Amino acid sequence: MLFADRIDRVAILAGGVLATVAMWAFGYLSHLPGVMLPGPATLAGLTIVLLGAGRFVGSHASPAVAAASGGVAGLINLLVLGSLLGGDDGRLGVEAAVWVPASIVVHALVARLGAFGVRHSRWSAADWHGVMAAATTSAIVLVVVAGGLVTSTETGLAVPDWPNSYGVNMFLYPLSRMTGGIYFEHAHRLYGSLVGLTALLHMILVWRGDARPAVRRFAVVIFILVCFQGIMGGLRVTGRFTLEEVPLINEAANLRWAIAHGVLAQIILGATATLWLLRSPAWKRSGSGRASGALLPVVLVAAGAMQLILGAAYRHYQSLGETGFTTLAVAHTSWAFVVAGLAIAVGTMTQSRFGVPPLLRTLGFGLVVVTGVQFLLGVAALFAVMGGAQSSEQPVAILLATAHQANGAIFLSLSITIAAASVLADQAARRIERHGQSELDDDPSVSGSTTDGKATPEAMTSSSASTA
Repeated sequence: MLFADRIDRVAILAGGVLATVAMWAFGYLSHLPGVMLPGPATLAGLTIVLLGAGRFVGSHASPAVAAASGGVAGLINLLVLGSLLGGDDGRLGVEAAVWVPASIVVHALVARLGAFGVRHSRWSAADWHGVMAAATTSAIVLVVVAGGLVTSTETGLAVPDWPNSYGVNMFLYPLSRMTGGIYFEHAHRLYGSLVGLTALLHMILVWRGDARPAVRRFAVVIFILVCFQGIMGGLRVTGRFTLEEVPLINEAANLRWAIAHGVLAQIILGATATLWLLRSPAWKRSGSGRASGALLPVVLVAAGAMQLILGAAYRHYQSLGETGFTTLAVAHTSWAFVVAGLAIAVGTMTQSRFGVPPLLRTLGFGLVVVTGVQFLLGVAALFAVMGGAQSSEQPVAILLATAHQANGAIFLSLSITIAAASVLADQAARRIERHGQSELDDDPSVSGSTTDGKATPEAMTSSSASTA
């Protein structure tokens, strides 16, 4: 039976999702105002991305798996293919019956071509589960960036209905009509649908491939939050459940939905990054280390969440010209020093304390770097505002504000991941002190054993070099 091996099936799904996320990222950038690559250049870029994805999958699985993962990418890309096939009225013609299977076949062939001639070493199921977690996390990063651009350009209400777009099915809205603010808002919605699908697929893989009940439940919670996040984004536009175009009556009340929508997105990113950590072979190999204290990282998460709320409120209420937004700006700027101090303390703690797991040390170093970048971006954004570049029409202000928000999301996700890792490492170390290492190794809820294959933390990969 073709692809009877469970590891191959996980690799196909993970590789397909990874290829799709990468292609969507390039496609989004290629159509941003100021970039607007011509059609042939965009197609060439997407082909190169898919070739690279096929090469990656082929080098760690097989050419056949690479081709199948390309087919999965072609299937998922039907979410955007409708915008190219639909007419100005958003209706599909008879040619769609040809283009739909053609998309799957062409994607598979291109991915297979990318795997041509590569030497491959077979990864374990645990490695491919890590790839799936990484792809899901990357998709959420992209939707956060797209949402940041929506906020920076003040185009959150450029499309007045939801889930339709100007009365047209969201997945069939013509690309030719995605101009200006409509492009920012509609692309953000499409990214949201991609995140929902990847979160669903990731949850299914976790349930089928992880023996730890807590991790399984965590994946379900993340998927539920993603669904709620999508509904919240729709209510931010319409204010109620309706398919009609709704003229905004109370914009201030509507912005409260927008703030909650933005805050929850970054919390979901942090939760998904934590799930990625728990699923990664690197975490399973890292060992528990000694108890290093989890209080300070948890305090950092709370402080970072408060800073996120202040920043989101400042950005949204600034568009209304509310007098209170100056107070929010001062509070956001002042609290940044507290958060930065806590972040540096946490990062230093992970480097200086003996017995801290190696992966936690790496995360701590990354936190310090991201904190420095965030501080510089914040200063640059502040000077841009003081220089009169606060208008949503100013490219410099848009780029700085969006970069500051996106890097802030990465900062919060790192903080959440470090806090979770610190708590788990602390609990594991205390159990070792009380009961010894043998009991910890025998507990699947801690060791992270999977039901896919018989991989162990000590031997996660098996290699069989060959030439495609």
